Amino acid sequence: MNRLLLSSRYLVNLAVIAALVGAAAILVYGVIVLGHLMIELISARNFTREAIKTITLSFIQLIDLLFLGVALYIIALGLYHLFIDTSLRLPHWLKIEDFEELKIILMSVVIVILAVNFTGIVVNWDGSAAILNMGLAIAAVIIGLGLILYVRVTSHHHSEAGDRSESQQSLEDHS
Repeated sequence: MNRLLLSSRYLVNLAVIAALVGAAAILVYGVIVLGHLMIELISARNFTREAIKTITLSFIQLIDLLFLGVALYIIALGLYHLFIDTSLRLPHWLKIEDFEELKIILMSVVIVILAVNFTGIVVNWDGSAAILNMGLAIAAVIIGLGLILYVRVTSHHHSEAGDRSESQQSLEDHS
């Protein structure tokens, strides 16, 4: 039974593949969107304040899309590193040592996506009061996720600091 459970970790490859395919699809789509935006920008020759707001929002949404693709790629790398091959050499800035760090990345992405989506709503606002309800709903979700993120990050850093203190104490005891 132990061998079966240990080898079942390779099922995580399905999640890794799904995240990689999703990342690739989103990044390719982002490049296509960029091409369309560039064609629209060059051919429009419209320099009104409204046109500037529209193109600015389009590029912000494009960056948001690309950010999601990169986040999926990072999640795929992290899952692979955590469950399949811990010897995978990741860049020094991409330190993923536990599943909690992947959840923190995902929550951060959701917060950014919500903020960008609300920015789109504001840019296209028709002056109605409905924006208040949408803003409050999005703000409530962002605040909730922000609090969860804050608690997880601070507790994660405290546990890392505690682990380092225990390691240092252990080294001092042995010397």
